[in-house]
Amino acid sequence: MIGDLVMKYLNKFPKKFTTLNFTNSLLIMNMNHPRLLYVVVILSMLLCNCSTEKVEKGVSLQMATERKKSISEVSYQLYFEIPANQNEKITARNTIHFKWNKATSKFLYIDFNESEDKITKLMVNGKKVAIDFENEHLLIPADMLTPDNEIIIDFVAGDLSLNRNPDYLYTLFVPDRASTCFPAFDQPDIKASYTLELLVPLDWEAVSNGETDNINKASNKKRYQFSSTKPISTYQFAFATGKFKKATDYVSGMTMYYRETDSAKVLSNLESIFEIHNQSREWLEEYTTTPYPFQKLDFVLIPTFQYGGMEHPGNIFYRESSLILEESASINQKLRRANLIAHETAHMWFGNLVTMKWFNDVWLKEVFANFMAAKMVNPQFPEIDHDLKFLMAHYPAAYAIDRSEGTHPIQQRLDNLKNAGTLYGAIIYQKAPIMMRNLETIMGEQNFQKGLQDYLRQFSYNNASWDDLVNSLNKFTDINLEVWNTAWIKSKGMPVLDYESDKTFKVRVTNDTHNIIWPQVLQYQLVAGDNTEAIQIDIINTEGAVATPNLVPIHVIPNFGGRGYGYFEADETSRQYMLENINTLDDSEARAGVWIMIWEYVLRNELKPTQVMESILISLDKEKNPLILEYLTTNLETLFWQLTKPEDRQLIGSNIDKQLFDLMSAEEDISLKRIFFNCFRKVASSQTGISNLEKFWRNEISLGLDISEQDHIQLSYELAVRNVNGSNDILQKQLHLTKNPDRKEAMSFIIPALSPDESVRDKFFNSLKNPDNRAHEPWVLEALSYLHHPLCARQSVKYIQPSLELLEEIQLTGDIFFPKGWVDQTIAGYQSKEAADVVRQFLLDNPNLSPNLKNKLLQSADMLFRAEKILAKESIQPM
Repeated sequence: MIGDLVMKYLNKFPKKFTTLNFTNSLLIMNMNHPRLLYVVVILSMLLCNCSTEKVEKGVSLQMATERKKSISEVSYQLYFEIPANQNEKITARNTIHFKWNKATSKFLYIDFNESEDKITKLMVNGKKVAIDFENEHLLIPADMLTPDNEIIIDFVAGDLSLNRNPDYLYTLFVPDRASTCFPAFDQPDIKASYTLELLVPLDWEAVSNGETDNINKASNKKRYQFSSTKPISTYQFAFATGKFKKATDYVSGMTMYYRETDSAKVLSNLESIFEIHNQSREWLEEYTTTPYPFQKLDFVLIPTFQYGGMEHPGNIFYRESSLILEESASINQKLRRANLIAHETAHMWFGNLVTMKWFNDVWLKEVFANFMAAKMVNPQFPEIDHDLKFLMAHYPAAYAIDRSEGTHPIQQRLDNLKNAGTLYGAIIYQKAPIMMRNLETIMGEQNFQKGLQDYLRQFSYNNASWDDLVNSLNKFTDINLEVWNTAWIKSKGMPVLDYESDKTFKVRVTNDTHNIIWPQVLQYQLVAGDNTEAIQIDIINTEGAVATPNLVPIHVIPNFGGRGYGYFEADETSRQYMLENINTLDDSEARAGVWIMIWEYVLRNELKPTQVMESILISLDKEKNPLILEYLTTNLETLFWQLTKPEDRQLIGSNIDKQLFDLMSAEEDISLKRIFFNCFRKVASSQTGISNLEKFWRNEISLGLDISEQDHIQLSYELAVRNVNGSNDILQKQLHLTKNPDRKEAMSFIIPALSPDESVRDKFFNSLKNPDNRAHEPWVLEALSYLHHPLCARQSVKYIQPSLELLEEIQLTGDIFFPKGWVDQTIAGYQSKEAADVVRQFLLDNPNLSPNLKNKLLQSADMLFRAEKILAKESIQPM
């Protein structure tokens, strides 16, 4: 009777409850039942042995550290049954083998960032076990584990990172998203081998990290079995399946999977794509003295891919448009493709063979991928100035973050992997390579290379930290790397450098408040009439550096050549001299470095935007280097849309449109012509300019350019955002004319953001509050760029606050670059105090916003805040 009473009472409780709550509740309800109180005491003692440990969501650093000590030799055998219908569930099984060392915890935690009901069966060492689930973790009692273990989990796969489309899907598990799909030990320092089996529709292809061992066809299904992989981290495991075409290079053994329907376009790119991959692989094998570390090197081209590329071992994923280029692609686009391929190939060694222990060192794999990419692409493009390419690829983007209030050190703090995505950004991808080149310069190339080879040998198929790398480098240098490390890795921002010139020339850091030394070698150009003198400055201490030149300068060009990193102050006469004489500099790297400084002077209110715009327009006709020209046109777009008042744009728009059109017409170099076309498409604002946009779209003019299907789509968008007559008809006609099904689907998604009807735009924006409607992140970001276009700013400013309110959710549901992209595209079109006030008020109202997300917002808002201040006192005259 007592037992029945207790069980009847227990059944009233939810599945999860604590001993204390149960005991207290039972005591309160049964104070007059002494015999029942006795049972309560016994039950309390028993319940104390149940799941009372608390575990937080995500993977905390503490959990990861303890779990790494407890388990080893992990392998996963995964099976997924994938239906053709993207809305049907995917049934799956994971068989996990591992060795167990006894730990202090009563449980082993397996990460599964899904609902508990997705787990249908659990077997631990041959015994069926009740499912104990808490805060995205499956709890396995430690007393059920032995030195060698097998855990079998039947489950329904989570969809968040499966990226399901009507006739294909692909996984994306970086940084901690594997556990959103299947149960795993989802941390980078628990490497494992993976054996995968996929049951897919009969007309689908499939590819994964391992070699394809076997393909069986039966009952309208195709069963793929992939061989076991080398040890890799969870975020590096991947597969793709669907209606893909494939092409194999039988010399290298590489296979490319793709969806592009224009076979001629694919064929024209195919040889270059395979060749760049093969050259990159051979270069890395020679540089590292380590053979290619994985079984194969295949790659998948995905139309909707969130990033340029993702380095899954033997199974790289790329955004299709990043590799399949148009016939008229500029040299810059070809360079970007080569860099991207080299970057992802470099990851096979730096990131995959040796992986960071924890994602606070995620920059470590990215810096080497970018740094090595810059090295290996050089021989593939002998006609290119690669020092200039490095300068233009890294410095402007790094400065954009370091000049903002949202700057941060290269190495950041990370307490839980659920926040790892917030660590990514330009500081990792652009500043870190600058820092690494700085280190290579002071160590010497050969010593630096020897240190990297030592690092790879020590930690192959394992994990390492930045300190481990420093230890390897220290073996080959006498330089105090700790001083260098403190400034460039541990400190945020950049040095501000000033100079004094009398009998000596002295350079000092003026923003140093913590005695931080920023070791680097600088060059200054001294000018006195027709005479010039270049002097070298070595920053080695906090006192600054002194040189004794032969020339007493009238003007000074700081950081001549652009290799130093920081904000380089100059007096007013020197700033004006640089602006007026920029086109007299024959050296392209010196010219680019001065342009980068000029842009910094504009943004710090030390040069007027109108002056710089005039200088850029003059330079467009003179500049023949495509890297510099593209940088100038990008800055021209920013000057026009963000640093010019709307009423003033009308005064200068016709002149800009005419000049760009004339330059485009006269230019014979197709790469330069393409740069002018891209700029013209974005800034055209006069009646004549917009009319010419429409003529391009209607194929009435081409000026020698190959206007591709994607060009036509973008032209239709630009016409619609300018609200030309019949813009809806233009969009619908373009939708009808678009042959590629993936581009057609993207257009259908984006078109509502371009509607002249405000209620349609409102409905579109509100639809983005549903995570399902944000699944194709590139589409979302492109749509936002038009929704918040400067021409729509007055109507769309109302979307800023609700967009920012979604930021924390987007960080949890989106991929790593999406939160920054979301904020960038939300704010980039604005210049007004009203928009800036919305951002400032949001920051005031949300003091507990995570530091990393706050930094992302401050980075994105930096141009808005600067534009607001600059425009407060800027006015222009007709050009």
